[in-house]
Amino acid sequence: MIAERGAKTASTATRMMFVCEIFSAIQGEGALVGERQVFLRLAGCNLRCSYCDQPEALVKKRGTARVEVRAGSRRWEQFESPMLVDQVVSLVERLLRQLPHHSVSVTGGEPLMQADSLFPVLEKLKAAGRLVSLETNGTLVGRLRKISNLIDYVSMDIKLPSVDAEDVPLDVHRRFMEACDGSKLAMKVVIGPRTSAEELASAMELVHAVCTSSEVFLQPVTPFGSVTEAPSPADVLRFHELALRIHPRTRVVPQTHKLIGQL
Repeated sequence: MIAERGAKTASTATRMMFVCEIFSAIQGEGALVGERQVFLRLAGCNLRCSYCDQPEALVKKRGTARVEVRAGSRRWEQFESPMLVDQVVSLVERLLRQLPHHSVSVTGGEPLMQADSLFPVLEKLKAAGRLVSLETNGTLVGRLRKISNLIDYVSMDIKLPSVDAEDVPLDVHRRFMEACDGSKLAMKVVIGPRTSAEELASAMELVHAVCTSSEVFLQPVTPFGSVTEAPSPADVLRFHELALRIHPRTRVVPQTHKLIGQL
């Protein structure tokens, strides 16, 4: 059982959100790589992956959220967090109106930690005709069900113990995948220098059994924090070959936003 760290039951949870930042940027990972999105980064996560590059988003706590003033300007306003959901929607819409965006990316942390608060935000965005993408660690299936009808794209991580150091059972990911509309779903698998052929094969076999038509993106780990080493070019080729033999809809895409200096 994956513990839902930081979960709250207060009545205000349905109208307040713990927000880290709201900004406009180019998506650097997965199926929507290269698309312009407004990113709504929420605070709180039930995992502690060793390579996490957003440590400030791990805990739901009172503080400040930064919000971009003009899309792409990297000029910021500061707001108290948690924020009213209507205020969150207003600030997201402010950026969306400034230039054409493909969609809104709801990310974290783990955004499903705040599924109750996220529901009214997504309702308002969908009513305005906005597309919404969810970035998730693929462990909180009960919370996914609360908002799944309001999501257009799901980018789900499959956590490999050799990289994440969290030992997420593949059966947890299986239940999440089975609860998600396969036409919306793409999987991301971070690979590292200590990834084994056996664990990657098990992950790919799961995808091919449950979501045959979904794409998988192998992502070589980007060194950050306690992670100091990436897989070698030879390792990446070897892992890609292994994955392709099991699930042909597999691509290798690194964190391109890091390469071009995006947030």
